[in-house]
Amino acid sequence: MVKYYKHNKIIKIFTILGGFAGLMYCLSQISNTTQINSWNEIFGFGRFVRNLLGMIIAALTLLVAFKPDDPLPWHWLLLLAFSVLLLFFSYLMGGILVLIGGVLGLIDDI
Repeated sequence: MVKYYKHNKIIKIFTILGGFAGLMYCLSQISNTTQINSWNEIFGFGRFVRNLLGMIIAALTLLVAFKPDDPLPWHWLLLLAFSVLLLFFSYLMGGILVLIGGVLGLIDDI
């Protein structure tokens, strides 16, 4: 059963904007990756993996916003967890937007 918050539309808007920003940032970072020509770029492979994880987390965040309670629950605690993961693996502003949505859900739940 989908949980409806008092500010459900605002929370969804922040979650969708944050997930979309994180996804676009990771896509742009991966598209800037070139061929490996030196030793410095071999150690940059971790950046590719980090951006790939960021894309997966951003896609899961968008999935939670577009299809609540179908694969993952629509809950403020899950939004806070995704916001922290987006902060580390993806775009800072995307994580902050999802964090705002999670905090609004927490305030509505209290």
